[in-house]
Amino acid sequence: MIILGSIVVLVIFLGTGWAIATEMFQQRTWRRRVASGDTAILVALIEEALATWRRARPPRGVSSALWAGVQGVQLVAVTEDTATVSTSAEGEFRTEGGSRVQVSTALDEAIALAARVADMMLYDVPNLHLHGVRVDVYSTFAGDAGVPVQRPILTTDATRSVADSLTWEAMTAEEILGRFETRYQRAENGQGLPIDLPPIEGGLPVPGTAQGEA
Repeated sequence: MIILGSIVVLVIFLGTGWAIATEMFQQRTWRRRVASGDTAILVALIEEALATWRRARPPRGVSSALWAGVQGVQLVAVTEDTATVSTSAEGEFRTEGGSRVQVSTALDEAIALAARVADMMLYDVPNLHLHGVRVDVYSTFAGDAGVPVQRPILTTDATRSVADSLTWEAMTAEEILGRFETRYQRAENGQGLPIDLPPIEGGLPVPGTAQGEA
């Protein structure tokens, strides 16, 4: 029995070691490909992180509305060391005295959302060290014939050089975005106004064009 137990322990030990070594080798390979400018692997790593966020429950202290915006993030374009993503935000309402009243505007929600997404894109994507991320936030407006359309109300370019110097936990979302190149317009009533977005840098690689592939 002692010999059998020792063999089982040895097999488990070797299996665990092999799994850890394989994972470390794979992560090292991913980092090398990212460093070489392989945008296809960069896209794959970001998309994997986005999929993980979509399956996750809201972290403690994060509102369901804010987390829904995080889960709605879509990858728009990448360069060799940056990414552009987009998502959407709407105003928050609650019932008071039998009536629905607005407690935060779409722009208020967009500011909080953009700060959160920038933080997560820069620091929470495994095996990726982006130099910068651009976050575009859209909201819903009435279009022609009353048909709802989404238009951008905020854009921010968060660079790692600035982000690394911030005390994120001690700052408000608006203070954080104020350190980055951020643009939005607020009407006199506090509502966000549609803005024009700058040209998007980079793009999304065509499947099968990763370095080393035919």
